[in-house]
Amino acid sequence: MFCYDKGIKLLHQALWLDARTSVEACCVSHGHSDHIRRHRLSLATPATAAFMRHRLGHVKIRQVDFQTPVHYGPYRITFLPAGHILGSAQILVENEQGSLLYSGDFKLETGRTAEPLVIRSCNILIMESTYGHPKFKFPPREELEARLCEFVHSTLRRGQVPLIYGYALGKAQEAMKILADHGFPLAVHASLMRYVSVYQEHGIDFGEVMLFKKSRFDGRRPLILPPQARFQKQIRNLGATRSLFLSGWGLDPGAKYRYGVDEVLPLSDHADFDDLMEYIDRVKPKTVYTTHGPADFYLLLRQKGYDAHPLAPPRQGELFK
Repeated sequence: MFCYDKGIKLLHQALWLDARTSVEACCVSHGHSDHIRRHRLSLATPATAAFMRHRLGHVKIRQVDFQTPVHYGPYRITFLPAGHILGSAQILVENEQGSLLYSGDFKLETGRTAEPLVIRSCNILIMESTYGHPKFKFPPREELEARLCEFVHSTLRRGQVPLIYGYALGKAQEAMKILADHGFPLAVHASLMRYVSVYQEHGIDFGEVMLFKKSRFDGRRPLILPPQARFQKQIRNLGATRSLFLSGWGLDPGAKYRYGVDEVLPLSDHADFDDLMEYIDRVKPKTVYTTHGPADFYLLLRQKGYDAHPLAPPRQGELFK
């Protein structure tokens, strides 16, 4: 049903899934920069299409609503919510031979700014497995949200500025929504502010948000920033601050030293190990191909009885069917 060589390509059709280079036509799972390219034609959800235009400028996109099948050659393609970021999709491909589900980046646990994940069964599952090791077990969502809010409260009580670092698309807006829902007014770096309108168009309210400008900033609200802002002069010269980085890799005790911040909170937009296993159990595939995770994750799946394989370039002439 597909072949793999520097990307996932459907057989007998010039259609790819999250191609790494520009191609004729591609289904795009979500708007993160490592998943988007200037394809001749992209198929994407409306939110992903908006993010792509923000990041790439004018590109040709066929918008596909969630759970509304479209036909491309012999294939029926359905975009299913992935729970990763706003607009993120699993891509279900069906034809007379069977079904393939490409998970893209996904998360089982429901966040505040992404559509909840929808489960569908399939014959073949290609799944992202970033945290495919048993050591990756995230704390409960309620605990992480409480820790984020307490960090902001305690920092403001000390007369310091809370600096919250998160990836520009997805993680930063999730932090904004958590804090806004707990009554905090926000200051937001310009590189994040450009995405706010897309979220607002999809019904997500961030409350009182001001664009960060050092000349107007009084330090009495949390400042949401992209990771690269740690090195900007205007941020380094804010005075008394405390910094927190949002990343699933924060489970590593040494993460704060690696990121150069005061704290790292393991708030992730990916599934942890237990949720990866639950996802497979619920999807019930006959065959699993793993990608973007520990090289030996597929061996753990084999121990549990799954027909699992790492997704890697095939030997010449070999096709996955």
